Amino acid sequence: MEAGIVDCLNASTALFVIQAGMRGRTIAASLLLFLPPAFWGQDAFEVASVRPNRTGTRGGSLEFPKGGDRLAMTNMPLGALILVAYDITVRQLSGPGEPLSGKYDIQAKAAHPVSPAEMRRMIQALLAERFRFAAHWETKEVPVYSLAVAKGGPRLRASSEPQAANASPRVPLRAAGAEAGSGHLVFRNESMSDFAWALTRMAGIGDRVVVDNTGLAGTYDFELTFARDPAPPATAEGPSIFSAIQEQLGLRLDSRKAPVQFLVVDHIEPPAAN
Repeated sequence: MEAGIVDCLNASTALFVIQAGMRGRTIAASLLLFLPPAFWGQDAFEVASVRPNRTGTRGGSLEFPKGGDRLAMTNMPLGALILVAYDITVRQLSGPGEPLSGKYDIQAKAAHPVSPAEMRRMIQALLAERFRFAAHWETKEVPVYSLAVAKGGPRLRASSEPQAANASPRVPLRAAGAEAGSGHLVFRNESMSDFAWALTRMAGIGDRVVVDNTGLAGTYDFELTFARDPAPPATAEGPSIFSAIQEQLGLRLDSRKAPVQFLVVDHIEPPAAN
């Protein structure tokens, strides 16, 4: 992966990485132009407040409070919101570092509860209206890690928590597990697609996207202990993440090539006034 911009936030926020792009063969590209607010029709928040956060403090949050009609973001980089809006991993976004790393407080409310897909479209409309955001997709054939079931089957415990009827869009923290200690993550009610998404954020994986090919439906409760050092050999902290996934979860990461979509930012401006 080419040199990029890395904004690493601690466990109280999220690991946010913007890479300049991955080498690979471009298969196709489709232009996503800036569209005026009227185009989005019902896919727009009823009210929205967007304010730069210049406190310089660490920590922040990006969440969807219960009710399915609100977005609440405090002291988080704009790039993190773009990841949520387009449901992509940290490795799939490229663009100008300074605008994407700028932190904001955003409060927005829809006229009624919406689905996760509708919420994502509403955030896209907010980005287009307030930040004049424009981008395009590029699909490239690149090296990835395929998350699959290892020989002997998975060692996962099905979650007893009911799945939310009105689940919110995927956010950096929700899928990443709670860190009980250095190199020890606890996952609750985690789908395999969310787990693959979370693995993509981890330094030990390198610069590859992790794709879920387990074929496992539902959600699971599990823990994972591994060496935080990205070097493959085991350390006093634990095994490498590759060994830990196979030995502790009955899963494996296979190296292969696959088509991956990348979102390339073409234009972005400071936010329009509230």
